[in-house]
Amino acid sequence: MKSEKADIIIIRGAPGSGKSQSAISLSEFFPKGVRMEIDILRSMVISVDWTNQNEHINILNISTKLVIDFIQLGFSPVIVIDTFSGDKILNYLEKLNHLNNELSIGIFGLYTTEEELKKRIESRKKGEFRDFNICKKLNDEVLKIKYEKEFQINTTGLLPNETAKIIYNKIMK
Repeated sequence: MKSEKADIIIIRGAPGSGKSQSAISLSEFFPKGVRMEIDILRSMVISVDWTNQNEHINILNISTKLVIDFIQLGFSPVIVIDTFSGDKILNYLEKLNHLNNELSIGIFGLYTTEEELKKRIESRKKGEFRDFNICKKLNDEVLKIKYEKEFQINTTGLLPNETAKIIYNKIMK
């Protein structure tokens, strides 16, 4: 997959796995790209219910149309960041392919050790998600469920720019 062919980069993982910070670093390689955090879209809902999975799925569905619009406007790649727990990524990919089946999509699953995850979650600011048990479950899920063509990265001991460089190098192959 060449950089001009990487239309979409999906980064999934638990809170604390390094998704957001790695995506910020990754975006520096792509000045004509877009960084789309699903949680930012969700936070636009005035009375967002962070535990409502249907609401999460609805926002994911809305975001697929935004991704396509950004690409059609010449912004590429679109870096999509979310936990993508359960089978959400399969439905997401299906919707993207329904809208445009010629997209080049890279999927990256980030995870870390339990000890590192605990340290990261405990150091989060007030207001950020800090439920370690849920984070651990989602972190374990990344390892348990590896999707076709997904590249998994253990972010333990890596700085966000190091994780971004790994993603970038994989895309440039």
